[in-house]
Amino acid sequence: MPDEATLLIEHAADHLKPLLVFLLCTGCRASEAFDLKWADVDLRGKRATVWQKQGRQRFIDLCPTALHWLQDIEWRDGYVFRPVRLTKGAPIIGERYHDAGRQYGGQMKRGWAGACRRAGFAGRIREWTPKGSKKVSSIFVPELTPHCLRHTWASWHYCVHKDILRLQSDGDWSDIGVVTEYAKLMPDAYKDDIIRWWSHGPNIAKIP
Repeated sequence: MPDEATLLIEHAADHLKPLLVFLLCTGCRASEAFDLKWADVDLRGKRATVWQKQGRQRFIDLCPTALHWLQDIEWRDGYVFRPVRLTKGAPIIGERYHDAGRQYGGQMKRGWAGACRRAGFAGRIREWTPKGSKKVSSIFVPELTPHCLRHTWASWHYCVHKDILRLQSDGDWSDIGVVTEYAKLMPDAYKDDIIRWWSHGPNIAKIP
């Protein structure tokens, strides 16, 4: 729901906030966002171009919220979304998220889990004893995955537009049957909330 999306953004690490907003506003696959370069973003034209593994391109129209959060990113070359790690308390910005050749995900696994835990989303604690250690380690494993944001966007899209063919085209699905698996029926009462989210974004402080 839109208020839960705001809660997620509010509790995400600063460098993850623009990425999560982008996914919720565009329905892009996480792999498409990780591979997005500034050379393929037209802020004036309000459009981004993402590429498939087969070399096929598709255009993404940027709603006001996506556009505003992209404009707040400080760099304008190379990859748009980059990982950040702390070294002696100082942030070190990487050149890009790990390139997995789109064979698997997990590039923001820790940051995603942290945001979900702080937002109070459902999950479980996994415990294990590392090899050679007597101390038990634990980690929070959320029920949701980053790919759930694509399901969220599809559900929002259909709630607003009520157009399954437009959703199939905008989401780049080849089979309309898959579209029906992604889009969940939401009460019409949420339509204005979704439009407001895409127009003005989550009501939280932006990245510095």
